[in-house]
Amino acid sequence: MRVVVTGGSGLLGRRVVSRLATEHDVVNLDIRSSRDDIGEYVRCDILDSKGVARILRGATAVVHAAALPGPSFGTPQELRTVNTDGTAEVARAALEAGVQRFIYISSESVLGFVFGEGEERPRYLPINEGHPTSPSEPYGDSKFVAEILLEHQIGGALPLVILRPPWIWVPSEYDHYRTLVESPDEWSAGLWAYVHGDDVAEAVARTLTAELPTGTHTAYVCAPDNGTIYPTAELIDKWYPDLSLPSGFPKYGSLISSDTLVALTGFRPAMRWREFLTA
Repeated sequence: MRVVVTGGSGLLGRRVVSRLATEHDVVNLDIRSSRDDIGEYVRCDILDSKGVARILRGATAVVHAAALPGPSFGTPQELRTVNTDGTAEVARAALEAGVQRFIYISSESVLGFVFGEGEERPRYLPINEGHPTSPSEPYGDSKFVAEILLEHQIGGALPLVILRPPWIWVPSEYDHYRTLVESPDEWSAGLWAYVHGDDVAEAVARTLTAELPTGTHTAYVCAPDNGTIYPTAELIDKWYPDLSLPSGFPKYGSLISSDTLVALTGFRPAMRWREFLTA
């Protein structure tokens, strides 16, 4: 399978390219080259419609990971231009190229919690795909609008998979995470949800080959535990006392569910911080 990964030089993109290259012919489409000599690299801006169309010719699938990765990486207009308009350009090229599958790396920020400064709060826990989405700042809005555009542009033509990871953890930031797991007050808005980049890469690999019908398939991809040293119930009692957890909820269970991802692909993220931060 020939797979084009946009943003394949990024922190997540490199891991996706590395994982997919074990089974597929991978092309990394990015504005900068990667430190890793894996797959084929082609320099291109996703806003370059002719360049993107040229690179996607002959591709079987597209993994669209290119983006400004947070609200501090650009102005509201820049976020919309790259994250939303850029996604539309890639989608158009994918349709013209006749790709058979499109995977979009979205974000849990579409919920409106993580960067929303308290404007939005969870309605229930754990979060699943049925929870309302209400982005309250430019980054989350750019990702959410991109999801809507993709569904309208290509969701009726081929299997479209929208993956919504929370904070993606990678080895270069392990020292910071070791402090963070003891400081739940610093990221309560994100519900202490995280996922290792290798698990996201594996989720991408599984969704590439899973038997999926034409249409839009949206799934959160999250580590199975919360990213702190504290039991989840204690965190809820302190920061979200108006909410409750279902009976039998795991002691350190994640507040964002990956059950839909499991139903789609048979894969559940399994990398826990207690294992990879202390290894």
